[in-house]
Amino acid sequence: MLLWTLCAFIFLGTSFLSLWVRRDPKIWGTLLGLSLLSGLVAGNMNWIGLIFIIVLLLLWVFYDRRPNVALFIFIICVSASLKMRFLPGYTPFFFTPKFAVGLEGSLMGLFPLAFLVPLARGMKDWAAVMKGLVIGCAGIAILAVLATFSGATHWHFEPPTFAAARTLSNFFLTSMPEEGFYRGLIQNTFCKYFENIRLGKILALISTSVLFTAAHVYWSPGLQILVFVFLASLLYGGVYLISGKIESSIFCHFLLNFIHMTFFSYHAM
Repeated sequence: MLLWTLCAFIFLGTSFLSLWVRRDPKIWGTLLGLSLLSGLVAGNMNWIGLIFIIVLLLLWVFYDRRPNVALFIFIICVSASLKMRFLPGYTPFFFTPKFAVGLEGSLMGLFPLAFLVPLARGMKDWAAVMKGLVIGCAGIAILAVLATFSGATHWHFEPPTFAAARTLSNFFLTSMPEEGFYRGLIQNTFCKYFENIRLGKILALISTSVLFTAAHVYWSPGLQILVFVFLASLLYGGVYLISGKIESSIFCHFLLNFIHMTFFSYHAM
């Protein structure tokens, strides 16, 4: 069954990456279907879990055709429930008692990236991505200094166990899905909602960061870490606003988490 689990995650990651080659539902949808089928065979999910995923996909199909507030709220609720593992039908794969990965949570970001968010294509787009990433790196350095001197974290250079698996999980199961969901769906929608309000984009950024922080309460060891989760979200969202490209916030999120888990005592931000 380990082989089927591996296949499930390989197909899932390939489904994400295919969006930057050609955003075609036949391609990413087929790869996603193979991932879910492999997950069923491996026991990472059952038919009940598959039904919830189909429901989320249908919500996105309807939302893509006719966006409205009701569908937006339903999508957020179902997506968050999958990410928080509130819904039945899923069995995560445990590398260690404290490190487990699941298929379902990443779908919160796959569908926004597949249906909604403009992705980088040409050199001009990737130049904007790099501009945002440079700003993001400066922000990461500032956050690292603040977190260290405040005592929120401390220097602890020790590569984690299953470092390769954690790095891939950080990119495909955390950074990419969360940025697709929080920045690609929620922040974008809030920006449109507040577009006629002075500083509407800033309000959208703050509102999204509040939701991002609230979603991390369950995993946070305390209020101090939550403050830095909020600041990290402001950084990701700010980078996205400046560059206009979701890839900037994805890479920024990935890089911050990678540095955090490699060089500091780790709580995911």
